[in-house]
Amino acid sequence: SPDPSRSPPVRHVLRVAVRGAPSAELARGVGKAVVNSPLVKTAVAGNDPNVGRIVGAVGSFLGRAAPQLDLGQCTMAIGGDTVFEGGSFRLSPTREASLSAHLRQAQQESAPFPPHERFVEVEIDLGAGGEASTVIGSDLTREYVDINADYRS
Repeated sequence: SPDPSRSPPVRHVLRVAVRGAPSAELARGVGKAVVNSPLVKTAVAGNDPNVGRIVGAVGSFLGRAAPQLDLGQCTMAIGGDTVFEGGSFRLSPTREASLSAHLRQAQQESAPFPPHERFVEVEIDLGAGGEASTVIGSDLTREYVDINADYRS
């Protein structure tokens, strides 16, 4: 049975909205690449707005699925704050503090029960078409790994 003194195994729900894709399938693939990236999931669990991990997940997927797309046309935002545009990061100490605050506010344990409707919002515009997709995922906490490492079927 769950130990109430432990942190919840999932603290954040990510909502990745991808638009500007040449196909819905590619938009969905980009979203899934972000929410399924262990590096993105663990950064979010630690309230670390590691933009490079998101850009890396997108770039890695596009390099395999659509190498002709130019990441220089891509814009990415977290919580409404633009973090990548024109092929460059758009970061400052103030913006990074704002991004961390967005992650903390989306934590499950920061809201009263019953569960809330807060998300870590990631917006990606590929600038290459009119198709879109939204993908939902979760963070990856140490508690989640511990619970599942001890699980026996």
